[in-house]
Order: sequence, then structure tokens, then C-alpha cells
Amino acid sequence: MKNTWRRVLFGRPLASDKLQHQRLRKLIALPVFASDALSSTAYATQEILLVLCLAGASGLRFTLPVSMAIVSLLAIVIFSYEQTVHAYPKGGGSYIVSRENLNTFAGLTAAASILTDYVLTVAVSISSGVQQITSFFPRLTEMNMTVPLCLLAIAFVTLMNLRGAKESGAIFALPTYIFMMCIFSMIALGLIGPMFGYHTMTYPKPSHLVATEGIGLFLLLKAFASGCSAMTGVEAISDGVQAFKPPESKNAGITLVMMGFLLGGMFLGISWLAQSHNVTYLGALHGGHAESVISQVARAVFGGLSTNVARVAQGAVLFSTAIVLVLAANTAYADFPRLSAILAGDRYMPRQLSNLGDRLVFANGIVMLGLCASVLVIIFKGVTDALIPLYAFGVFMSFTLSQSGMVRRWIRLRPKGWQFKATVNFVGACTTALVLTVIVIEKWEGKVWISAVIVALLVVMFYAINNHYEKMRVQLRMIDDWKSNPNRPHTVLVLLDRLHRGTAQALEYAQMISKDVRAVRVEVSDNQQLNQMVRREWADWGGSVPLVNLASPYRSLFEPVVEYVKQVMEDRPDHLVTVIVPEFTVSRWYYRMLHANHAPLLRMALGNVRGVVVTNLRFYTD
Repeated sequence: MKNTWRRVLFGRPLASDKLQHQRLRKLIALPVFASDALSSTAYATQEILLVLCLAGASGLRFTLPVSMAIVSLLAIVIFSYEQTVHAYPKGGGSYIVSRENLNTFAGLTAAASILTDYVLTVAVSISSGVQQITSFFPRLTEMNMTVPLCLLAIAFVTLMNLRGAKESGAIFALPTYIFMMCIFSMIALGLIGPMFGYHTMTYPKPSHLVATEGIGLFLLLKAFASGCSAMTGVEAISDGVQAFKPPESKNAGITLVMMGFLLGGMFLGISWLAQSHNVTYLGALHGGHAESVISQVARAVFGGLSTNVARVAQGAVLFSTAIVLVLAANTAYADFPRLSAILAGDRYMPRQLSNLGDRLVFANGIVMLGLCASVLVIIFKGVTDALIPLYAFGVFMSFTLSQSGMVRRWIRLRPKGWQFKATVNFVGACTTALVLTVIVIEKWEGKVWISAVIVALLVVMFYAINNHYEKMRVQLRMIDDWKSNPNRPHTVLVLLDRLHRGTAQALEYAQMISKDVRAVRVEVSDNQQLNQMVRREWADWGGSVPLVNLASPYRSLFEPVVEYVKQVMEDRPDHLVTVIVPEFTVSRWYYRMLHANHAPLLRMALGNVRGVVVTNLRFYTD
């Protein structure tokens, strides 16, 4: 039954030789790796407006210029990462590039930054997707359904990724393409429709906005920093080159450029429509649950249609946006486990993260990502505007380190045309470093410092894990003067409560492996009649095996056993001491609640005693 449910949820196990068949072609890889970047158009313009509205109605005219500056930055980053894809055909994520070309600290800083970004990608994408739904159905916000819907969506995406990359890619491809079709159709209608006599609905001039800040460089830089959330997910393709079908680098590079054009087009189109239709956004001032910018733009563009048709068209845009935002988290699910596995292989994260599951995915990393994102959603109550300020720091930190590493690589290797390549990556590094500086200065008093602290703590954790594994390696290595002693004397202690068939089986096993066998019982009960009965039974059935009775006036089961085992080891330091813990197991799971099973706790208590061997011997009942 257990295996049946496992197959229903996760699918049939895949053999290791099927790994090559899990590679993705470009049409599937685009939604898998680019859905995060493409879906950021749902909240990038929104975050720009959130800042510009502080300057009142006059600030809204800078929406498109700020967006154009961000798209210019996007072009530089895309061009820079396109070189990384070809330079690192096995995957050139920020961690690998920075570690190989700069130093280990830079590599770990980049890894910590991008891992933080992946967790935020899931939390932000999911919360923004739910915001689109609540914009269409405001009643859901009143019912406090935001967090439950976010957690449900995270669970769904986690499960889909546990089924395997190829299946999740196929599931996510259609919604992503529908989303792009809806957004481009809305942009086209808003741009071209008026040329053919179609009239959109323009909102009144927002004279109600109260200016709390003046328009200046400080405000524009803050808006720019907020809008840079559109850049998240751009590096995902360079991290996952090996997930593409051969030729990997070529296919990854083409997909990267396609993503850049699509992202830039949608972002600029939405920003132009928002500015030309007087769209405002005060989400943070209303608890982060105001109507989204995408919803307002769709309502304005389709306002020239009949009421029912406009409502359906707006719903199509919002629901396709919500779905793709939920699925955009798949980008993080594609790369977070892979990067975690690389770090685990380098002994900077727990080794369990490098294990491939039944479906040829890094299941432990997928589950970890889902749990971390769920915690963030709960802490920030699923509010997109509260999560966004944490977002861009890790992205641009990894951008800067990666591009700096590429500059160092070209200078060191000097391949054909290295001067041009180094210049491209140098421009990319300088530009992203400048943006990182702007983000830190303009948003430090917000929540950017939280991201910086998390990145620092992760780097410390990486070094601590690595030091632990290094110490273990030194302690476990074979030494030249080590000699085997197969004839070492052996003392076996059998723990028991009552004499039954399970105890008899344990005694039989103990006598097979040693001549020095003792039965050990803790008298935790004040029932002297019971204690006397056990002693009489032992006299009849125990044979030559002595029974050691340990008094426990404070009714502790574990301390007397541990102390006695330590005493035996002190008395016979040359002996190997084995403790056998008998345990009977019932056949039905619901019967287990009727029995007090102390065996697992005894094993844990004895596990802290150095030099003792603890063996669990089970007796199965019908």
C-alpha cells in the first residue's frame, strides 16, 4: 500500500541510466528556467510605482524611463551570461565561476547569495501569484486565505518537482506560453487598438496622491532599485546548462537570449500601459493586499469591451499570471537542489543533499527549499511588498561576483578574442556592482540588511560544515600502525524487562557471539512480587547466564544502564562490549500505540557511550 501511494504521488522510480533522457529541449527548458524571470513582470512595474507614488502624481511620468534603464541593464547582464554559458558547458553558476577564478570565499558568498535568492524566488512568486487571485476575488483577502493559498501552492510545486524535471517541465510549459500570449495580447491591444478606433479606459489623474517626497535622484534610484526585481532568475540558465539536450551550451545560450527579449518586451509594455493609463499602486500602505498593477492595467486595456467580455479577458490575464507565478518557483526548484548538491559534493553542505532520489532529482534539496519558502511566507504573511525588499541583494551580489570571475578567467586563459570578452564581462561586473551599491544604500533601512545577514550566516555555516567534514576525514583515515585483533575478548550484555520469547532469542544470539554473557535488568518498579517472580523465572530459564539487577530508586530506566555499561568497560578495558536491546514488533501499526517501546530511547542513550556496540534484535509477532 505504501509503495502504491508513493508511485501515485511521485511516479515510478527511474533507473540511473535514464538520467540522460531527463534532458530538456529548448521549448520545455524555456518555461522551466525562464518562468521566474518572465513572471517578474507581474511585480517589477508594481514595485517601481510603489516608490514613485511617494512623489505624488508627478512622479508617475518616470515609470517608463526607469523601466527602460532596467531593461538596458538586463541586456548587459544577458550578454554577459551568454558568454558564461559557453565558457562553462557543464554549468557555470555564480558559485563555480567565482570559486574557480576568484577564491573560495568569493565562491561561497556567491553561493549563499544565490541560494537565498532561490528561496525568496519561491516565496515572492507564490505570494504575488496569490495576490493576482485576491485582486480578482477580494473576498479571499477578507477571509484571511492568503497564507493558506500560498502554502498550498508551494506544496503543489514541491510535489511536481519531486516527480522529476521532465514531467514538471511538461506540466509547466503550457501555462507559461498561455501567460506570454495573454500579456502580449494585452500589450498589443493597448498599443495598437487606439490606432483602429478602439478606446481603452484611462484612469483619472491621481490628484488624490499626497506627495511625501520630492522628485530627485534619491527617489529615482530607489525606484530603480525596486524595479530591479525584474532581474531575478536571469542566472538560472547558466546554473543549469547540463539540463539541456546536446549541444548544451548552444541550446542554453539561445534560450537565454530568447528569455531576454521576452522579458524586456513584457516589462516595457506593462510599464508603458501603466504610465499611459495613470495606474497607481499603494500596496504597502494598505497592508500589501491592494489590487495589483497587472489587474489595474488589464481592467483599463479591456475597458473598451463589453462588461462581460472585459471581465473574462481580465480574468484570463490574472489567472494566467497567477498560474505562471506559482510555476515560476520551478526555476528555483530546478537550480536550488542542483547547487546544493554541488556544495554538498565540495563538503560545504550536508552530504544528503547530493543524493539523487527515485525520480533522478535531488529530493532532499527540493524538500528543503519548499520548507524554507513556507517559513518565509508564514513570517511575512504572504505579503509580496514585504518580501520584495529582501530580493535584489542576493541577485546582484551573485551577478557581480560571477562577472568579476569571468573577467579574471579571460585574462588568465587569454583565448582568441579574449580582450572583447573580458570587456563585456567587465562592463557587466561594474554595472551590477553599481546597482548593488544603489540597492544597499537605498534599501538598507528597509529589509536589505536581513538578506545581508542571512548571506553572512550561510557563509559561516558553509565553513563550519567543511571544517567538520575535514576533521572527520582526518579521524577516519587509516593509520599505518593499525593492527587487526580478531581474537579480542568480548563481553555481551542483554537488556531485559521480562523473560519472554524475544528475550530468549536475544540470549541465544548473545551466546553465539561470546562466552561472557550477562543479562541486565533495571528494577524500576516497587512491586517486589514482580521482581521476585522475574528472578524465579530466570533461575528456571536463564541457564548459566547471570542476571544483574540494577536498582533505580528514582525510577530512571536509562541512567542505571548507562552507568553499568561504563563500569563494565572500566573493569575490562581490553574487552569489546556489546549491548543487545531486544524489541518485539507488532504486525499492525495501530497496535503499536498499546505498547511502551523503550528500545529506541535505550539505543539513543547508549549511543553516547564511546567504544560500546549497540545491537537491536527484533522479535516479530503476528
